[in-house]
Amino acid sequence: MKKNIAFIIYSLNSGGAERVVSTLSNGLSNVYNVTIITIINTKPFYQLNDSVNVISCESNANNKNNFITSLTTNYNIYKNIKNICKNQSIDILIGFMTTTNILTILAAKRLKKPVIVSERIYPVFGKLSKFWRIMRRITYPKTDVLVVQTKPILEYFNSYIKTERLKILANPISSKLIEAKNNIHIPKENIILNVGRLTNQKGQDIVIKAFSQINPSNWQLHLVGEGPKRKEYTNLINQLGMKDKILLTGRNNEISRYYLRSKIFVFPSRFEGFPNALTEAMYMGLPSISTDCPTGPSELIKDGMNGFLTPLNDINLFSEKIKELIDNTEMRDQMGRNAAKSVIHLEENKVVKEWQKLISVTLNNS
Repeated sequence: MKKNIAFIIYSLNSGGAERVVSTLSNGLSNVYNVTIITIINTKPFYQLNDSVNVISCESNANNKNNFITSLTTNYNIYKNIKNICKNQSIDILIGFMTTTNILTILAAKRLKKPVIVSERIYPVFGKLSKFWRIMRRITYPKTDVLVVQTKPILEYFNSYIKTERLKILANPISSKLIEAKNNIHIPKENIILNVGRLTNQKGQDIVIKAFSQINPSNWQLHLVGEGPKRKEYTNLINQLGMKDKILLTGRNNEISRYYLRSKIFVFPSRFEGFPNALTEAMYMGLPSISTDCPTGPSELIKDGMNGFLTPLNDINLFSEKIKELIDNTEMRDQMGRNAAKSVIHLEENKVVKEWQKLISVTLNNS
């Protein structure tokens, strides 16, 4: 008989964690009965298999006018998670993202069920209130397994969580992207691509300025994503006189076509957990230029071999590397081939097997 597993996440909007949960849910649905519990009710941005069950807590999760209201709201979310898991006879709870993880651990302990949680970002840069930082410190040591993506994140948590409860598992490249790479043939264009939310963390202002410094003829910069910095970046692009060459495309769930059309990928983040978009671009054979931010890019890119790493906020060097790749077709092609080979181990079926093994071991040990 199949075991019942539940992923718990804030929403199923577009985003790195949401993409990973969707990919894992699809991949694991052949082995388990998979439920995704969301804190708020949103239409899934990424396609899910029909067998994946989605249930919303339907709590007023945005109502955070003061501490007491926030506490009441989160207590109700905790109760909803607990009740849904009980009603669905969930055998193991799997949380994603910090505050959801904390509520998931509390619910799992109340239900006496095993629990795995996944931290998605380098905690040093996380914007958590003092209350949630204290709660993380109290609850995380009680999880059966904490999954992280990189060694620096593991070392951070190793200061107060037992080593045997920590596990590094990189994010999977979805089978839909793999299928697109193998079956869709689109002519390359002179496009430099960035994919990510328009936020300070993702650093699109760096690449906008870097691109405008060289202003290459017959090339465009496409920024795929949406976020709070849209207006600011639109103004910056206009000020630099680049509105015909730098395009803010908004969200797009056909991202594989952007990867296939483009010739260069740029990733100017100020910090990361594990860079999904960079991994995908490399898999699709794009030579990439990334900031050497904490954490992730330096574990993927060997500078000068399968891409370039530049120091944080170094616009001039970022600009130089863009020009270097624009001017050297042979280098672009070789780096792209090297990039694709270097991330094959992150294909969905391989990472899903690692998760399946982890879930099985955790269930057997409980």
